Amino acid sequence: MEIFRSLRSIAAADNRERLLWAVRVRWLVIAGFFLLAAVARALGVLPSLVACAAAAGFGSILNWVNHWCVARWQLVRLATALAIPGDVMLITYVMMHTGGVHSPFTMMYVVQVVTTAMLVDLLVAAGSAAGSVVTLLGALLLEERGMIGAPAIGLIGADTSGYRLLWAGFLLYCLGLLVFLGGYVSERLRRSERDLAAKNERLRGALGSLEVAHADLASAYERLRVAEVQLVQSERLRALGQFVAGIAHELNNPIGFVAANVEYLRRHLLPIQHMLAAYTAAPIPPPDRDRLAEARRALRIDELLGDLPSLLGDCEEGARRTKQILDGLRAFARSDRCEVWERVDIHAALDRTLTLLRHRLGPRVTVDRCYGSLPLVDCLAGQLDQVFLNLLTNAADAVGDAGRIMIQTRFAREPDPELPLGPHVVVAICDSGNGIPSDVISHIFDPFFTTKPIGKGTGLGLSVSYGIVSRHGGTIGVESVPGAGSTFTVCLPAQLKAACGNGS
Repeated sequence: MEIFRSLRSIAAADNRERLLWAVRVRWLVIAGFFLLAAVARALGVLPSLVACAAAAGFGSILNWVNHWCVARWQLVRLATALAIPGDVMLITYVMMHTGGVHSPFTMMYVVQVVTTAMLVDLLVAAGSAAGSVVTLLGALLLEERGMIGAPAIGLIGADTSGYRLLWAGFLLYCLGLLVFLGGYVSERLRRSERDLAAKNERLRGALGSLEVAHADLASAYERLRVAEVQLVQSERLRALGQFVAGIAHELNNPIGFVAANVEYLRRHLLPIQHMLAAYTAAPIPPPDRDRLAEARRALRIDELLGDLPSLLGDCEEGARRTKQILDGLRAFARSDRCEVWERVDIHAALDRTLTLLRHRLGPRVTVDRCYGSLPLVDCLAGQLDQVFLNLLTNAADAVGDAGRIMIQTRFAREPDPELPLGPHVVVAICDSGNGIPSDVISHIFDPFFTTKPIGKGTGLGLSVSYGIVSRHGGTIGVESVPGAGSTFTVCLPAQLKAACGNGS
């Protein structure tokens, strides 16, 4: 079965060159055999050329048919299946008519087996060799038993110098053929090595391209994952913003009433005080005066009149702070609408953020505001508020219940050679916390990277801030000394709209 499978595989298109090469080798063998046979006849070693001529003629016809099939790529399996046993039969015929086992043409078996092995595979070559041995032994056995006639023509003068010359000549010829076959094999090996090296190089290039593509896909997947999380967070914040905006609107009216009523009370408190003073100064009979004085002391009118201004002041301050918080909530709720570029006061944005974070600051946390003179900046106000909220929240978490947070701002009119910016605004937020370890600071802006306990942080705050600042055409960086606190610096171009187009 394996032999038939090998013969079926010989018809593969990439074997055409090998089959044509086998045809050429067979022509060389036939021509060399007949030439040496003619020399043997001239030397008197062979009495006749009839058997050799018949074998050469039949072999030529068989090889021509094989060449026709291979050249037109038709009936290739059949031609190859007939050519291999045909060669064995012809070689056996020649040997039987040129001295049997003493024939110098026995070397053609070696050439035939080697050629077959190179043409198909080792199994078919082994079958060919076994077939050659069986055929020769069978012919000799049949001749020994008289079942076939002895060859009419054989070698003569086996001990003559002509016989030895014939042996030497055909041996050299066969060795030359084997060298030719070896050279062909060597050339095919070198060609295969070159092809393999070229394919290996192409595979390496393809592997490199695949690795790059894999890295790009991994990066794209990570970006998509981050975008998905940010989208979910954005939708949640959008809904929360709408909810907060509604609450702020609903609370704004009662606070307005409180502020208006407090102002009304303050405005009419003085006339009431004047009226009570007039009643006190009015001439009243002593019994009535004593009764009114006792009632005044019992009702603590004087104490109440003394406390009312401060109480009204506290109410006004509370209403003012509540309105400030509501204004901050409405400002942060703007992110639920399609934001547009607008000119924003950076200091007002920072103050608004600090108002919202007042409950996050510990009782012994000091906030120092070192504000420089800044121009109004073109930006997406809601996004910039989110950056300041993230940075100040991290600073508040870093200092804990006691510490110091410093906010410094300045306007750099001259371009910074270390930054790809022209005139720009600088906002530095410093804290007196424990600082950031050096092995952590290189990943501080990576998505989902956080040093906070599970449930305390998503790892997206600084990553989102980095993206917002980048979209504004600015830079954000961090400097930290373990044990001495950290400083986050945001640099924004003075002409953001010109740098970023329409914010796309």
